[in-house]
Amino acid sequence: MMYTAIKISEILGTDKSLLQFPNALITRLSIDTRKIDIPEETIFFALSGSMHDGNEFIQDALDKGIRNIVSENTLKFSGQKANVFQVNHGIQALQKLTTFHRNQFKELKVIGIIGSNGKTTIKEWLFQMLHDRQVVKSPKSYNSQTGVPLSVWQINEHHELGIFEAGISQRGEMANLAETIKPTIGLFTMIGDAHAEGFSSLSEKLNEKLLFFETVQTIVFNEDDSTVSTSIRTKFVDRKLLSWGRSKNASLFRVIAVQRSNYRSDVTISINQNEYVIVIPFSDSASIDNALHCVAILIILGKEVNEIKQEILKLQNIPMRLELKNGIHNSILINDTYNADVQSFKIALEFLSQQSGTKEKILILSDFVQTGLDEETLNIQLANLIRTHRINYVVGIGQQVKGLVKYLDPHIVFSFFTNIDDFIEIIPGIDISNKAILVKGARVFQLEKVIRVLSDKAHSATLEIDLQSIEHNLKVFSNQLSPDTQIIAVIKASAYGSGSEELARFLEFKKVGYLAVAFVDEGVQLRQAGVSLPIIILNPDSNGIQEMVTYKLEPEVYSMDQLREIISIIDLDENKHFYVHIKVDTGMHRLGFMQAELNDLGILLASNVQIRVKSIFSHLSSSEDASDDEFTHNQVKAYIDSYKVITEFIGYMPLKHILNSAGIIRFPQYHFDLVRLGLGLYGIDTTETIAGQLEKVHTLKATIVQIKTISASEYIGYNRRGRSVSGGKIAIINIGYADGLMRMAGNGRYKVEIHGKEYPVIGNVCMDLTIIDIGHADDVYAGDEAVIFGKGRPVEELAKVCQTIPYEILSRISGRVRRLYIQG
Repeated sequence: MMYTAIKISEILGTDKSLLQFPNALITRLSIDTRKIDIPEETIFFALSGSMHDGNEFIQDALDKGIRNIVSENTLKFSGQKANVFQVNHGIQALQKLTTFHRNQFKELKVIGIIGSNGKTTIKEWLFQMLHDRQVVKSPKSYNSQTGVPLSVWQINEHHELGIFEAGISQRGEMANLAETIKPTIGLFTMIGDAHAEGFSSLSEKLNEKLLFFETVQTIVFNEDDSTVSTSIRTKFVDRKLLSWGRSKNASLFRVIAVQRSNYRSDVTISINQNEYVIVIPFSDSASIDNALHCVAILIILGKEVNEIKQEILKLQNIPMRLELKNGIHNSILINDTYNADVQSFKIALEFLSQQSGTKEKILILSDFVQTGLDEETLNIQLANLIRTHRINYVVGIGQQVKGLVKYLDPHIVFSFFTNIDDFIEIIPGIDISNKAILVKGARVFQLEKVIRVLSDKAHSATLEIDLQSIEHNLKVFSNQLSPDTQIIAVIKASAYGSGSEELARFLEFKKVGYLAVAFVDEGVQLRQAGVSLPIIILNPDSNGIQEMVTYKLEPEVYSMDQLREIISIIDLDENKHFYVHIKVDTGMHRLGFMQAELNDLGILLASNVQIRVKSIFSHLSSSEDASDDEFTHNQVKAYIDSYKVITEFIGYMPLKHILNSAGIIRFPQYHFDLVRLGLGLYGIDTTETIAGQLEKVHTLKATIVQIKTISASEYIGYNRRGRSVSGGKIAIINIGYADGLMRMAGNGRYKVEIHGKEYPVIGNVCMDLTIIDIGHADDVYAGDEAVIFGKGRPVEELAKVCQTIPYEILSRISGRVRRLYIQG
């Protein structure tokens, strides 16, 4: 649906005299200038956030061809040819426009999903099972104050049904989302502790969520969730309340029995005194509940039970986020093989561009389904996106995608296959070495087969790195800083086990100021991967000086001998500079210039002007420890004195920084020009001050490779250290001390999590395997995942058991453990 600029001005109530092109047609919304496909039809909302001010990117938007800008600040537009929509509050304007758009489709049936968990899975499963209808849905987990408006904007005339999710993290948010979505059917999944820090109590959070149902006539919920069901029945006595569960109060259907076996559950339900057995292809409780929520919605939408049974049987696990993994031949592989629609395709291409660096890009793409667009219109949109993201090679799988070739630029190589197996046969003949590959398509085309063929066959133990949580933590720390203070992201030791290349590209995309790594070869690797941010080398080796010049790396300089060696080796034109970061020792007594050396340092720097000091910094010994605060303040005083001495010699004012993650929180008066963010980026707060606001980034998982039944009093493992006192079952998982699981975790000292339950390690941790006592558990099978640590099991617990610190646990994780990067 198109709107003219003057119509949008009327909707937002802005000054029409600021429109230079009142008849311009607008079809797209943007809040990020890095994600633009058709600029002439785009309106850019310059939103202010915790990490940046969108107004700072207005010129970038104009340079990219956007001529419609919503802003709170018109001073940025002097002399520019553009339509300006001046508003008081950018996010409110975005919501106002999309609410108007939603109101143009008053007859559209819309399912709105809320709850602490399960929203995205239920939405995607419903979309999969309603393949015979034209459905518009939230992309990925777009459920926030900005995500919901961008989702609702997708609604068009051909859509028969909308499915949108709404998520909140603090008071005052839900009413806005409800107004924008205007659901006709509301679904409450469950209440849990997600985003609990934004509320004073569970009751307050529940009441805020229930505001979503203020205008909904039909509400669906699990009757067995007593907290939710009681509140809904109390607040909404005049609504159509349809519930399911074991309770006799369940009004839509009752659950009579659940029989679980390996990878499936047979659920007997009763509808109007008729019993049906629904086979759910999962055995964990969360998936069963999510599937039964779907059953309830499908019944309400008029699906026959026998048809529902067939659709439920086809359900597959939903990858909640884009997965980035290592591919064969030094390629990187992005897996987005669940569905194919234009919006999710755009998101996947953005992630590909973010992660590809200097690698050529290959796109493996299936036919798109359920778009409601005619083939020509669809292929034109796909071709525009492929052009924008500079794809080098496209592989099409299916029938519709064959027509894409007519709209691609001539330099793009295009291959076409009618089915996936034909393509897999020729993969060995394709040069994929050092390429970035996106595999994107609908489930029916079974593109996961391609993922299996192209994936690096590494260890199946996996370290998941949640990039969305890293972004969240970055925002939490940014909120502590003034706008003038930049962040140095410390990604040494392979980003504390996370993988430095992938994380560096992500952080560059998020516009941190600097990166810091330990050694020269790490910096060279990042430059070769296409990372252009300034990179500080914290422990430079004299053998790498010339490489630092070649790759524009900036060393920490901490001694006179080191500085003299740099001066003797570098060979620069007199109008060029080699940037360094001077470290002074203020009491930690590791690396750094002592106070007595500062005069000599200043003289040497002043007489070698090709050496340009980018920053002067120091390192606090105990920034997290309140008992050492007096020493910390003395360190800062010594640092400031040292800074003054050096700058008097060199005649200019380099950047200042002294704080690490803990210091950022505890000493805001010392933020200066830069701060160094390391462990805090990964959700670890050694001060325990803002731990509740941070999100854990790492999840270490292993797979159960075998289950055995053991008799009572049998001994287990090396040296017969383990013993089953009462008998039962043991599970062997594929992770050991060679992977980074320390031996001190053995012999019952640590527990792993399987299906939400904790089970102890029995016996010694072996080199490649670990044995878990699962007792008499009847829902654990070979192939199931065991979580070593993650979102609900903080790494600090394992560190405590192993008598070490989280830094060491993360840094010890072996390179043979597969890294999987997930992006919301």
